Amino acid sequence: MISESELEELLERARGNPEADQEFFRRLLDATLHVHTPISDDSTKLRLIQFKHPDGFNAIPCFTSVSKAAAAAGHWARIMTFKGRELLEMTRGATLMINPNDGGAVLYPEEIESLLNTGSIAQLSTESFTGERFWFDTPAWQPAWLIPVLTDTLAQQSSVEVAYLIQKAPEDNPNAASLLIVLGVGASNAERAARACLTSVQTQAQPSLRNTVIDLTTYDPAEGVPDFVSESGVEPFYRRENQ
Repeated sequence: MISESELEELLERARGNPEADQEFFRRLLDATLHVHTPISDDSTKLRLIQFKHPDGFNAIPCFTSVSKAAAAAGHWARIMTFKGRELLEMTRGATLMINPNDGGAVLYPEEIESLLNTGSIAQLSTESFTGERFWFDTPAWQPAWLIPVLTDTLAQQSSVEVAYLIQKAPEDNPNAASLLIVLGVGASNAERAARACLTSVQTQAQPSLRNTVIDLTTYDPAEGVPDFVSESGVEPFYRRENQ
């Protein structure tokens, strides 16, 4: 079992470090976590306190130490303690935020499922291509599993209006082509939608990914379809029903 100090040190190292991020969540399953319950509650069922995240979704705050949990609880909540796996299993379908007062980590429902089922979540990294020039086109090839996996995932993401799969390559190196998933989703839901898609791709089709580069970007539909999407001539593979 990982100690409190080791877990918090690993969480700090995980910021902006995808490999440490993977280790932190893997070790979280065996860690001790603390949550809040109402001081006075007539319910016969255990109820955990949630809060409204600035992005608009509800999240259950959980803490890596009693002292952090107590500082956030004040006089309006009790503290309960669980093993990480036990807490994740009993809160399936909810979003958790670890150490929210310290700018901690968010675990979305799709990532919790992946963590419980496989012991890992998608390894994500952010890159900027500012200054580089690319061409975009209809994919010359794509894995047969990719669109079905993405479509199933997007059906659970009501915030995503439309999605495209485009081929991109640097203008000075057209042989270095890769696939680009483009999601039309509002800014407040973009991170969750992106993480849900990449989690599904990496966990459900891992053996097929070895020689496939897949990137993902989002845009706000309220601002219109980006030029690189419309100019590629690619039609959406997904549209939300009842738009």
